[in-house]
Amino acid sequence: MTGILDKFHVEHGSHGARVLARSNQLTGDCVTDEEIDNAIQMLKDDLDACAREMKRLVELNRRGALFEGWPSPADDMLEA
Repeated sequence: MTGILDKFHVEHGSHGARVLARSNQLTGDCVTDEEIDNAIQMLKDDLDACAREMKRLVELNRRGALFEGWPSPADDMLEA
């Protein structure tokens, strides 16, 4: 889960990171400007959380470790 709404999910693999929406409906029915602004702001906050998670995962990928905590090939070169 990323964010408090659980509307988005960050996937990470060998090709990078991406955000997926968990459902087609991202907001409830809004009838006032304030409801619209609040709903969209919450989605923006969740997407910001996704961006932070994506950056963290991409940084792990740059270091050469696919999974956090696993040694990278560069670690083996240091021991030799």
